[in-house]
Amino acid sequence: MGVIVGTVPVFASTEADKAQAMKVVEEAAEVFGAWQTWVDGGWCAGDRRALIGECADVIQATCNLLDALGVVDMEQHMEECRARNEARGREYR
Repeated sequence: MGVIVGTVPVFASTEADKAQAMKVVEEAAEVFGAWQTWVDGGWCAGDRRALIGECADVIQATCNLLDALGVVDMEQHMEECRARNEARGREYR
């Protein structure tokens, strides 16, 4: 079981620069902020939707950076990531 993301269209102009790398960090910080709102708000549906939207923004920013690096297919990289996580004792379902 996993999360289906699908193909992510990237922005027309991407650069492998500091600004693009920092965009991933910025969006990740917004995920944390949205998570805090969701938890503090009693797990309400509107806050959950905002949290998921921020997660989508992280995926978009990450894919823009990957595009700038010339990466088109992440399958092998994700398999390597899974192997690293399993080696650390993390379990998948």
